[in-house]
Amino acid sequence: MRLARLLPVAVAGFLTLAAAPSLRAQAADQVYAGEDVDTPPKLANPAKTARLVAESYPVNLKRTGVAGQAQVQFVVDVSGKVEPGSVEVVLASTPAFASAAKEVAAKIEFTPGKAKGQAVRTRVLLPIQYK
Repeated sequence: MRLARLLPVAVAGFLTLAAAPSLRAQAADQVYAGEDVDTPPKLANPAKTARLVAESYPVNLKRTGVAGQAQVQFVVDVSGKVEPGSVEVVLASTPAFASAAKEVAAKIEFTPGKAKGQAVRTRVLLPIQYK
C-alpha cells in the first residue's frame, strides 16, 4: 500500500512536497521497541539516576528495612526525555514502590535510541531496585 502512495510521488514532483510532511509526521509519531532500534536509549547520567532513585525510596519502607522493586515502561523521545504521561508501572513489589518508581522515571534523562542513524522515540522497560 505504501508503494502505491509513493509511486505517484515519484511521477509527479509537485506531489512530493504535499506527501513528504505526512510521511515525516508518521515517522515522528512512531514508537520503536528496543529490539527495533540500532542503538537503544542509554542513561545520560547513571550517577544522577542512582541519586534520583535513592531519593525516591519511600521513607517509611527505607526506615523499616523493606527492600523491593518496580518495573516501569515509558517512551523516550528524540531529545532523550521521558514523554510525560507515558510512564506506566508494569510490576511492583508494593504500591509505595510503584508510586516512587513512576515519579522517578519521569525525571530520568537518556541519550535517545537511534534507528538508521536518526534519533527515534523508543519504548523502554526499566527495572528499579530499592535496597
